[in-house]
Amino acid sequence: MRAPSTGFLGSLLSLLLLPGAVAAHEFTSNGITVAHPWARATPGGVKVGGAFFEMKAAAGKDDRLIAVRSPVAGNVEIHNHIMDGGVARMRRVDAIAVAGGRSVVLAPGGYHVMLMDLKQPLKQGNLLKLTLVFETAGEIEVDATVEPIGAMGSHGFDHQPGAKVETHKH
Repeated sequence: MRAPSTGFLGSLLSLLLLPGAVAAHEFTSNGITVAHPWARATPGGVKVGGAFFEMKAAAGKDDRLIAVRSPVAGNVEIHNHIMDGGVARMRRVDAIAVAGGRSVVLAPGGYHVMLMDLKQPLKQGNLLKLTLVFETAGEIEVDATVEPIGAMGSHGFDHQPGAKVETHKH
């Protein structure tokens, strides 16, 4: 009986490890799960960036995201896009509520994390350390994948996983 080729074993191992890799995109602590954290790469010289993710609260565990920190930014704020006289504008918000049993998606064009006074560019393929501070759950440290400049979702998605995406029927 011949041993399987290395290519076969490598493929099999990759398939077996895939569920673990997917699970690594979720971070859970004290009733809050943060899923698919990512950020956009920034060109050299740009001092601001954005980070996105989905946060889910366990049933009966209402909470609020009240702050975010990152070692690569001098200042980090929670923002939302709002319409002001027909013009989309970003505004700082003090917190984002997450109702128990529900989720809130931070995505381009909505709630997001603003990383200001960047100490270095965010480079595609790197991991970005974020500390999310929740009113009840406390601090949750996550690693956000840095996606290409202009990305709209993590890992090649054209939207943030968990977000409701409108489809058009023709």
